[in-house]
Formats: sequence, C-alpha cells, structure tokens
Amino acid sequence: MASPKRPSLSNMVEPKGKAVEPPLPATPIEAPPVRATAPTDLKTMQVRVNRAGWLEMTRLAQDRDMPLETLMVEAFNDVLTKHQKPPVVERRQPNRD
Repeated sequence: MASPKRPSLSNMVEPKGKAVEPPLPATPIEAPPVRATAPTDLKTMQVRVNRAGWLEMTRLAQDRDMPLETLMVEAFNDVLTKHQKPPVVERRQPNRD
C-alpha cells in the first residue's frame, strides 16, 4: 500500500504579482515608549584572550563585586578616554518585557 502524497509547500505561498496590504486597525495604536538604547542598537563584541588574562579579569570582577560585562564596558570606555574620544559604551539592559 502506497503512502499518501505529501502536500506541496508551494500551495502555501502567495503569487509574486499579488501585493498584500495589511488591514488598517480600527483604532489608532499608541507607539511603544522609546528606550534610551533600542535593541537594534546593541552589537555583540567577541574577544579571545589567553587563560591568564581571563582568570585575572574574572578575579578582578569578583573582587570588585561586579559582573565581568560591566568591567569590560568600563575598560572599553577607559580606552576611548585614553584616545580623546567620548566614553559612550553602555552596558546592555536586561529585557523587562
């Protein structure tokens, strides 16, 4: 007995020539509050360090009772200040949605 034919994904796709416009809301929608830093403004930086450097940075963060990420932000701002640039690096804020 043959298994039934599986449906094609092309049945779920709308033709290209047909423009679909989203329906207009019945009531106006309020804009969400503006954050100081939008999630799209955040970028990830990755750095590889030797084991000794990693251990010293984590110990320093523990000694100062602060997360390693906060310590790294402080370090980035120190480098910017050293080179006469404004210290604009900020720590990401946890999502509270």
